[in-house]
Amino acid sequence: MPPTKTENVPDRPGTAGTKPPPVLRLEGVTKEYVLGTTAVPALQGVSFSLDPGEYVAIMGPSGSGKSTLLNLLGCLDTATSGAYYLDGEDVSGLNDSELSRVRREKIGFVFQSFNLIPQINVLENIEVPLFYMGWHERDSRERATELARRVGLGDRLKHRPTELSGGQRQRVAIARALANDPHLILADEPTGNLDSRTSAEIMAVLDDLVNQGRTVVLVTHETDIALHARRVIQLADGRIVRDERRRA
Repeated sequence: MPPTKTENVPDRPGTAGTKPPPVLRLEGVTKEYVLGTTAVPALQGVSFSLDPGEYVAIMGPSGSGKSTLLNLLGCLDTATSGAYYLDGEDVSGLNDSELSRVRREKIGFVFQSFNLIPQINVLENIEVPLFYMGWHERDSRERATELARRVGLGDRLKHRPTELSGGQRQRVAIARALANDPHLILADEPTGNLDSRTSAEIMAVLDDLVNQGRTVVLVTHETDIALHARRVIQLADGRIVRDERRRA
């Protein structure tokens, strides 16, 4: 099972004996969308921090702000007000180019719809982030092969997404998310398109990543999926209404 306390996660180099700084910290974050002349609040004063190795599920009904929050955490959008620190860097006021750099270097994404490129094979899909990071082709291929084997797809390297099951495609997406060795993994309804047996297999992969010290934020509306996490943040009307840590 995943560690229940962040103290169980190994310190980063140079921090032996001290608690490492948060992976992320939000301070009074708000987000408004303008519809015509009306400002519609999506997030209202959201504040929390996330330590290295934490496993967090974000829950809430439709319209609660889950997707907006995930977009902000993933630097796919910016807040209307408030501050967001990712790995100690204030990303609140970064421009599009700078946000792209942060996503490329620090964040791994796992989407409900997989978001794989159908025209290329498993190995090439995993390599996509490395291409944008400027990796040498040989090193990129070695890294992608290693990750494919890690998620149980060592025998599917040359298969295209259309030749894979839903669970296998999501494993490719997880391997791709790990390609840049991210500080933060964001999983948006990662089991939403999968049957119960395959969902259990994918959650086992995410659980294992946390056991290895990875930091995972999981957005889900399914209680049984959220129970894999060791912390649950509940949203309602753009506000945090519950922030609870669970014990094993």
